[in-house]
Amino acid sequence: MPTEIEEEYLETIYELTERGQAIAKTSEIAAKMNLSPASVTEMVQRLANSGYLDYEKYKGATLTVDGLRIARHIKRKHRLLERFLVDVLGVKKEESHEEACRLEHGISEDSERMICQLTNNPQYCPDGDPIPECVDKQCPQCRGLPSVRLGELHEGESGEITHLKGEEASRIRRLISMGFVPGRTVTMEEHAPMGGPLLVRLQDSRVALAKDYADLVLVRAKECKPSGSGASPPAGD
Repeated sequence: MPTEIEEEYLETIYELTERGQAIAKTSEIAAKMNLSPASVTEMVQRLANSGYLDYEKYKGATLTVDGLRIARHIKRKHRLLERFLVDVLGVKKEESHEEACRLEHGISEDSERMICQLTNNPQYCPDGDPIPECVDKQCPQCRGLPSVRLGELHEGESGEITHLKGEEASRIRRLISMGFVPGRTVTMEEHAPMGGPLLVRLQDSRVALAKDYADLVLVRAKECKPSGSGASPPAGD
C-alpha cells in the first residue's frame, strides 16, 4: 500500500486529469503541491516502479488502474469529509479543505460509510466538484436501499437509522447530539394526536421528538418476526 505522501501524489494527479486532461506534467504536480520539480520527478518515478503510474520522461504521468483506484478512494474520502464538515459540523467552506486534508488518510472504511450515510450520499463537495462513487457499495445509501421517514413507522415497529436529511445544519447537529446517528435502532412507541411529538425508544432511552425533527430522520424498517409457538422451522429448502 502507498504511504500517505504517495497517496497525496496520486490524489493530485487525479485532480489534474479528472476533467479530461490526458497527462499530468511534473511541473504542474510540483506547482500544485508546492514542491520542487526534482522531488516530484523522483517520487513519480518511484510510483511508476510500484505500478501506480505510467510515466514518460519530459511528458508526465498518468494513473494506472491501481493508481486510479487508490486516488479515487482518497478523493472520495476528502470530498465526503468536506461535506460532513460544512453540513454537519458547521465548518466554514473555505476552511473545510485543509481540515479534510488532515483527516482523509486516517479515517477507516467504516467511518467513511457512516459519513456517507450521515450526509445522505452527497454527489458533490461544497465547491461543486463531483464525489467519486463508492467502490464496494457496502453503505446502504450507496446501494440505494429504500428508507422512510421515522414518523412513517407504525407503533411498535422498529427501524435502523440510515441517514439524516435536512438543509439546516443546526437541526442535524441537534439530532446527532440526541443520539440519532446512522446504524442505531429506533422503535416507534406512540404517535401523539394532532401533530404532537412522537415518542420513540432509541437504544435504552425514550425520547419525545417533534414531528418536524422526526421528518429529518430516515430509517429502514426492520421485518417483524411473526409470533408463534416457537417451533423450529421445517427442514429442507
